[in-house]
Amino acid sequence: MTRVINIQHWLDGNGEPARPVRRQALRVARLIEYGGPLEVGHARATLVECSRRVERRPCEGLLWVLKKETGTIDAFCVSCRREHLQIWGWERTEWAAGPMEPLSPEEQEAPAPEEQEAPELN
Repeated sequence: MTRVINIQHWLDGNGEPARPVRRQALRVARLIEYGGPLEVGHARATLVECSRRVERRPCEGLLWVLKKETGTIDAFCVSCRREHLQIWGWERTEWAAGPMEPLSPEEQEAPAPEEQEAPELN
């Protein structure tokens, strides 16, 4: 069965995942990051786990994404073939161009974890 998702319905006014569906929206955002930069007709494997169960056990497959001519990103499990998502409304999200570019040390706002001072214990 195909699950049709318009990611815009899961975002708040600022384009961030809405609190009630945050977990699901972030999962779809990861799929958009993988599929958004692809050329139409191209596909790739992701590190997003299949959420289906096969014979009462979680499927151990990872999803693939495919950018379709219809403007959707399709995500599907090649292992169990039971999960299929069709993602709409992804083009104007912050994830559409793929993962963000790395920041140089000068561009980072927060200090790296090893540079943070440990709190004093009394």
